[in-house]
Amino acid sequence: MKHGKIRIVAAGLVSAIAVSTALIAGFVPTNDAKQAAAAVGPLTQAAPVVKIAAEPAVTVARTAVRTRTQVAVAPAAARPSTKQTRTAAYQSTKPSTTSELSQARAILAGLIARHSILRGTTVTIGTTPGGYQAVSYYKSGRIVVNPNHTASLSRILNHEIWHIIDWRDNGRIDWGENVPPN
Repeated sequence: MKHGKIRIVAAGLVSAIAVSTALIAGFVPTNDAKQAAAAVGPLTQAAPVVKIAAEPAVTVARTAVRTRTQVAVAPAAARPSTKQTRTAAYQSTKPSTTSELSQARAILAGLIARHSILRGTTVTIGTTPGGYQAVSYYKSGRIVVNPNHTASLSRILNHEIWHIIDWRDNGRIDWGENVPPN
């Protein structure tokens, strides 16, 4: 071997030994007092502390202690219905936001399976600008559905995905609100 290669091999061995020694030293228990003394260094006496004279005693307000008493609870009255009337002929119970979000994600998953150009598109429930039922951020592939929407999730998502498809088709929004194209 040449001298250059020997130096490289020797340097590698030295570093490997140094790393393994450091690792082993990290796992060996040490005396806490020795570690603290080593970290602090030699102790020196600090300057004396000047104490401020205490104010005269302050009176403390007394508080009354209340004991718990058992109270009879009357049976709950029937709760008012959670149904909201949208029209005289149509009544529905608004599902919770989490179940509505999972339903929206399931609908979107089916649409992505049908239109592969939608890969990476997401849907969330949240506030929308202008009070729209839903908004499509077509450049980022994000759809936000207003929690107070009146149209079905299926109808909303089937409309909003076409704005994303319109953008991903040629980098322009040229179909406008005439989606899906015929």
